[in-house]
Amino acid sequence: MSLWKTERAFSPLRTAGVPARHLDPAALAVIGAALVLMLFWLVPLRLALPVLSMASFAIAGIVALIAHHAGIDRRAPGLSAWDIAAVFTLIWIGAGMMSGSKAFSELFESLVITP
Repeated sequence: MSLWKTERAFSPLRTAGVPARHLDPAALAVIGAALVLMLFWLVPLRLALPVLSMASFAIAGIVALIAHHAGIDRRAPGLSAWDIAAVFTLIWIGAGMMSGSKAFSELFESLVITP
């Protein structure tokens, strides 16, 4: 009995009468497209994929922390914050794999300030 209580202590509470929290997919698509356009406008093209990779890593982590703190159910029907975190994780991995190590070294060299 005590083992069952410990396992269930950190799971999100589920109530029968409360609807699941959902995100509007159209608003998320518009926000994502605006961020990608700003990225390509502000960053040189050769550094776009490494910057996209690092930005999506940060966004995925922030969205996952928000979803965990809010207690959103991972198996909720529809689009939830966990799904958004998973999408940004896939973008992070894909952009990191496509950019290669040379692009990341160029990015970090451009960030170093030389006197």
